Amino acid sequence: MMHADRGLASRLARLLRVGTTIAVTVTSIGMVAGHTSFTGVATAAIVSGLLMFALLPIAGLLAAMQHYVRRLDWTYVALTVGVLVLVGANFLVGSAS
Repeated sequence: MMHADRGLASRLARLLRVGTTIAVTVTSIGMVAGHTSFTGVATAAIVSGLLMFALLPIAGLLAAMQHYVRRLDWTYVALTVGVLVLVGANFLVGSAS
């Protein structure tokens, strides 16, 4: 593995670790708030936390694409953009039904 690829791997690992920690914290706050009279806050926190979980892979793709753009590796940029387009198409099809 090249040095630059190890840098990408460590950045992705850190992004996923920190993002998951934040999403778990927000979701947990919502679950705890659900046992109190703060039902509006609970719903907002739970939905926000789950949305964070869903957006983590997209953030990883964007971080990888940024890495490939800096390295001028246009093949991997194109592949990453293709995956992002597929994710976006899935979202559109899923939200339309």
